[in-house]
Amino acid sequence: MPVKSLCSFFLLLAGIVGCSYDKQSVQTGPLHKLNLELVDSILVDELEVLVIDDFHEEKKQYLMRGTKSRKPYLIAEDGKVLHVYDVLHEGPDGLGSNGAFGYGFLDNDHWVAQGLFNGYHVYNMKGEKTRLLPPIHIDIFAMSMYSHRTFFKGFTKGDSRILIGQEQNLFNPEDIERDERQTASYYEKVKTVFSYELEGENLQLLETYPENWVPRKEGRFVGQSQPIVAYHRAKDEMAVLPAKGNQLFVYDYSGENPELKHEVALQHRYRPEDVPEEIPGESNYQSYPGFTDLRYVGERLLVEFKTRIPIDIMTQLRSGSEQYYDTPEFKAAMDAYVKPYYMIVEEGKQIGVLDGLPVPGALDFGDEKGFIYVNDNLEPQVEREYNIFYKLKFKGLE
Repeated sequence: MPVKSLCSFFLLLAGIVGCSYDKQSVQTGPLHKLNLELVDSILVDELEVLVIDDFHEEKKQYLMRGTKSRKPYLIAEDGKVLHVYDVLHEGPDGLGSNGAFGYGFLDNDHWVAQGLFNGYHVYNMKGEKTRLLPPIHIDIFAMSMYSHRTFFKGFTKGDSRILIGQEQNLFNPEDIERDERQTASYYEKVKTVFSYELEGENLQLLETYPENWVPRKEGRFVGQSQPIVAYHRAKDEMAVLPAKGNQLFVYDYSGENPELKHEVALQHRYRPEDVPEEIPGESNYQSYPGFTDLRYVGERLLVEFKTRIPIDIMTQLRSGSEQYYDTPEFKAAMDAYVKPYYMIVEEGKQIGVLDGLPVPGALDFGDEKGFIYVNDNLEPQVEREYNIFYKLKFKGLE
């Protein structure tokens, strides 16, 4: 082969190999390690510790909640306090002195407070109550409260204003036969995911444990496994994540009823394939790493789980003290074993994992523009008299 042709051949070969290498280097897969980068931070000059409950994409405003007072705050994108709502009282515009589980925007002119078991309170942006929706729960059989999570999302679809979410008191455990309460038939009968249309006060119960969810499909009881629900306003898309297992269900909700769009198999090196059954009468503690959060981040979904303290160590801690959770040993075990991990889903497929967060704090919020907010205000490394929210985005993903 002539020298010139030989050189051309090797240049062509190098180009093919280089292109192949470049393409492979940017490919993603279920266990591909992704990274976040810090792009901004929001400082709110307020002494009380705050968390983000919602973000209005058009108005660029946050609804925040005081973690102790449960008071709602309207905050501008630059951190300026626009309004501190005086609604924690029993007056006409009040929602009760105990505050709310959480707050969320409904449309451009209204926001909603989920009162502590006294219904959904609709307010205008001045803080005047315009409507009180009756509570949807049957009774108080159980109660869960989270620092960084709310149980509903408000949005507008056509002429309808709708709340969508999860309410664990939508059924009476006594209505389920005693011998069925800890069997797989529980998953066929219980519905705690809901859609609540404001105009007609129309409550619709949605499928909570999909038929293809493995524990239900196999007829195995793994506990109540209450799901986490996320909703993307711009896409009219809903995601449902049973707390146990390795499946995420994504629905198109542009019509009257949600239609299954994606069933996503989730993978992580710290997630076992099998879910342990819950056996009546045995210890209710499991080291199984259940899911703890679900957020839309732009077009993607961020799924969080946390590793837990091993059973043998927890047994030792419990045997040492009835108030083991107040001991230094328990705190040391939490620091050593309880770690957050994340899986990222896009277009019905897992595209990678995140091993923790690059800044101190906990996952607080994700917005539809693709930003993740991390909050260390609950336990700051250095005491301060203001709140900081770290704003991050995926590095290398557009």
